[in-house]
Amino acid sequence: MRRLPPLKAVRAFEAAARHDSFVVAADELAVTPSAISQQVKQLEAWLGQPLFRRLPQGLMQTDIARSYLPQLTQALDIIDQASRAIVSGQANRTLTVTCLSSFGALWLAPRLHRFYVANPGIDVMLATFDRVVDLETEDVDIAIRYGFGNYPDLHVEELGADDLGVVCSPETLNDPARPLRSYADIAHHTLLHDADALQGQLLEWKGFLAKQNVTGVDVARGPRFSDSHMIVQSCIAGRGIMIGRSVLIENELKSGILVAPFGMPEQSSMRYRLLMRKGALADSKISAFRNWLYEELGKVPPDF
Repeated sequence: MRRLPPLKAVRAFEAAARHDSFVVAADELAVTPSAISQQVKQLEAWLGQPLFRRLPQGLMQTDIARSYLPQLTQALDIIDQASRAIVSGQANRTLTVTCLSSFGALWLAPRLHRFYVANPGIDVMLATFDRVVDLETEDVDIAIRYGFGNYPDLHVEELGADDLGVVCSPETLNDPARPLRSYADIAHHTLLHDADALQGQLLEWKGFLAKQNVTGVDVARGPRFSDSHMIVQSCIAGRGIMIGRSVLIENELKSGILVAPFGMPEQSSMRYRLLMRKGALADSKISAFRNWLYEELGKVPPDF
C-alpha cells in the first residue's frame, strides 16, 4: 500500500519551492498565501522534517526540500500529462461536421448509422448552419457546402453535382383531373419554389422551363420555401411539383414516394464541396469521415 502525503499540501510546497515565495505560489494555485503556508506546515508535519527556513528576507529551502522538489515536480508533471491525455482523447472522439439543414436532414443523417458501425470510436456532432462557417476560428472539423465554390486557404474537394428534373408524388402524377404526361401539363399544377434559387439558374422554374423550351407556365405563382427539406415534404404530400435535386431525393425516388416523370435531364451548375483546414486529413477521425463520405457517394477519394 502506498503511503502518500496530502496532495494539496504537496502542490502547495512544490509551487512555493519553485517560486521561493508563498505569495507567488498562492497566485498560481488561486488561494491565499496563508493557505499555502498552512498546507506546507501540514506537509512538514507529515514528513517530520522542515522544508523552509522562514527568514525576515524571505524563504530559504532546506537541503531536504532541494532534494525533494525535483521528484515532486516530475511526479506532478506525470499526473498532469496522463490526465490531459485522457481529457484530450475524449475530446478527440467527437467530429464536428457542418452542412446545410436540407443536406443534413435528407442525405447525411439517414446514413450516419453506417459511419458509426464502421467507426465505433468516433462520435459525430452534426451542426446545420446556413451561414458560412470559419473553419480557422470555429470548432468545426469539416464543412459540406453547395455552391459555386470560392474557399481560399482551405483544403477543398469537389464531391459532385445534382441532376435536376421535375418531381412529384405518384398521386400528383396520376391525378385523374390533371395527369402529368408532358411538360405542357405543368401549367395545371402548383409550382413549389426554392426561395434561395438564383434567377435564371436551373433550380429556378423560369430558368429550368426555358431550358426545356416550355412556354405558357406562370412561373410567378406557387409557394416558396427557404429550406429544401420543406419543399420535399410538401411535394411528398402532393401539394405541388418541384425541381428535384437528385442527391437530396435519392432515397425518395428509389422508394417510389417521389417520381420524376420526365427523368432528370439537367445538371446543376452548383457543386457539393468538402471543406477542411489544410493538413486536417492528418487527423484520423477526419480522414475516416472523408473516406466514408466518398464510399457513400460511390466514388474513390482523390489523393492528397
